[in-house]
Amino acid sequence: MQVHIKGIATYHPAQAYDNAYFVEHFDKLGLEAEGLMNHLGRKTRYLVSTEEENSLSMGVTVAKKLLAESKVSAEELDMVVFVSDTPEYTYPSNALLIHREIGAVNAHIVYDLNTNCIGMLTAMDQVRHHLIGNRYIKRALIIGSVHVSNIARKDDTIVYPNFSDGAAAVILEKTELPGGFIDANYKTDSKLGNTVMFPAAGMSAMFRDGVAEADKRLRFDPHDVSYFSDEWKNLITLLLGRNGMLATDVDHWIFSQFSRPEIEETLEKMHIELDKYTFVGDRYGYTGVTSPVFALEDALRTGRVSAGDKVVLCSVGIGYTMSSLLYQL
Repeated sequence: MQVHIKGIATYHPAQAYDNAYFVEHFDKLGLEAEGLMNHLGRKTRYLVSTEEENSLSMGVTVAKKLLAESKVSAEELDMVVFVSDTPEYTYPSNALLIHREIGAVNAHIVYDLNTNCIGMLTAMDQVRHHLIGNRYIKRALIIGSVHVSNIARKDDTIVYPNFSDGAAAVILEKTELPGGFIDANYKTDSKLGNTVMFPAAGMSAMFRDGVAEADKRLRFDPHDVSYFSDEWKNLITLLLGRNGMLATDVDHWIFSQFSRPEIEETLEKMHIELDKYTFVGDRYGYTGVTSPVFALEDALRTGRVSAGDKVVLCSVGIGYTMSSLLYQL
């Protein structure tokens, strides 16, 4: 038995913001942000602009969209997993609330997961093992959603103008078809564990008297990540090598959508042509946990990948932790 992606869908808020909006915003604060936006490849991003929308509501919306497009009923699901580092609730799990909203009455494995920006890759790897290991379940719905604009400081020239809100969902299905998920590889080095934190003061201090508003939000301390491309190369090379493959055997590449230059630097170090990856971070901003899925959905929709292609998906989470998946359509 193999586990395949049966369907994939994405969602972003209605309100779009271009670079000029953020240039004007930071000019008023006497801060410069345009250089980094241009370097990372930003053009447009979407941010929640209504009080009714949040990570949970976006998760429900994208889940319903995917079920309709995939022609899968909620009753056919055996698992529901919600992935986010900006959940709307910690009690109860957001997955449980989505389970109720979509009517997944036969899904009894329901939980939230947070591994920051590698979260959806982690979830797909975990869930595919669960499907293979449990003969009684066949289909799982994984929803990722991020609402960073709600926690970002408005004077943060890294997060506020470059991160974006949005949701993505995939349905994984166990089938007899060849291909599907082949392998995954991880790398964690926790030396950057204090560089980015939310809430900055910690949950235990968040509601104490005298805690500054800024300390209740996300703190992003600039830090050197110039070596990430080397770490990505090593991570992927090991993943491919233990499956008898070379980088040239991969048909398409999907990376974190935070930085276009970082993607290209990695591919150049692996001697891969730069027409073999998908970047949508210019159109959607950096959507964190969902960003590789936004890129994969675009590659599938535009025909840049097709049946039989081997794809590597790779991302990095704060702290830092990396994940790479090898998948065959």
